[in-house]
Amino acid sequence: MSTLSISELKELVGRYSDFPVTGISFLDLNPLLYHIAARNTVSGDFSKNIPVGAGTIIAAPEARGFIWGSMLAQQHNIPFIPIRKKGKLPGTLLAQPYNLEYGTGELFMQAPKHLPGFKKGADVIIVDDVLATGGTAKACAELIDRMGGRVAAFYFVLGIAALNGKDILKNYKAKVHITLEF
Repeated sequence: MSTLSISELKELVGRYSDFPVTGISFLDLNPLLYHIAARNTVSGDFSKNIPVGAGTIIAAPEARGFIWGSMLAQQHNIPFIPIRKKGKLPGTLLAQPYNLEYGTGELFMQAPKHLPGFKKGADVIIVDDVLATGGTAKACAELIDRMGGRVAAFYFVLGIAALNGKDILKNYKAKVHITLEF
């Protein structure tokens, strides 16, 4: 399986000014999904560092978090919990508002009664594509707390250091792993 260096991965990341709104410099990870060696490198980096034990679960917010999180859950043969935006999940839901770098949002997760075999105290690893301000990751962690899980780690493909997203996650005393720091 072919892989790339960190510098080669960084070269593949697209950069777009004023997207999705004016003043935002968007880092596009889609080329990493398209490029097989890049995808293998990120997946391998996550897999070699992930604290998987009995009862571990992966949770990830839509949309790109789903891609990386479900890939990791499949590789380790562990459950996956999708965290979605409004109107995308049936049943009894937990909701959590959050702040983004360029606005606000609300995330939803199905209540434990809809997750067969979920046990209170289960270790949950939150996986997402980008750690910017930390708002999305914190909202995911709050949902996991409310359902009775324990946030064991956060995994991100890319982190934007200048936005201090790691700071907002310190209260969780969980490992924060970032493959590409910008």
